[in-house]
Amino acid sequence: MRVESGHGTTIWRVDRWDEDQTAWVRRRTGLVAPTGADFLRLGVRPYSTTEVHGNLITNAGWTRLMTLLTGGSGQALDATHTRIGVGNGTAAESYTDTDLAGGSKWFQPVSAAGTLGTRTLTFTATFGASDGNFAWNEFGIDVTSGTASAGATVGALLFNRKAGINQGTKASGQTWTATATITWT
Repeated sequence: MRVESGHGTTIWRVDRWDEDQTAWVRRRTGLVAPTGADFLRLGVRPYSTTEVHGNLITNAGWTRLMTLLTGGSGQALDATHTRIGVGNGTAAESYTDTDLAGGSKWFQPVSAAGTLGTRTLTFTATFGASDGNFAWNEFGIDVTSGTASAGATVGALLFNRKAGINQGTKASGQTWTATATITWT
């Protein structure tokens, strides 16, 4: 007997640029908040890149997927309504999660519409010099009901969450990008 199943897993990648690199790119471009793409365009390589594998798609995330697949209503994960969040929480993820667990958390709008590939969906958000300056121990993607803006409050639903990531502490002045690539199998 063949058993069929499906799941979505995420590879979370964090690229980090220090305060000096951030200041140099700001001077060079005139941008107040350069993105990861701006650093790469100028040939400024991150001082550190890490990857974390895995996530848990929440009950609300699965419900949204199934609703959209069956032609129901609900906000899609698009550039206008999707954010990547980071937090300092250490509690294990659960299907019933509705927010990141940490006392410190920050949700940053994604930089563009999710990039579609074969069975993949990729989102990237840039956390600028004053965004998310605390220990990064958890990730999540949320969907807002209105236009996404940066902030510490979860949107209409938390799509997925990964805890126990131990990415270190982002310091003021640094720029970090978080990229989430969700693969469906």
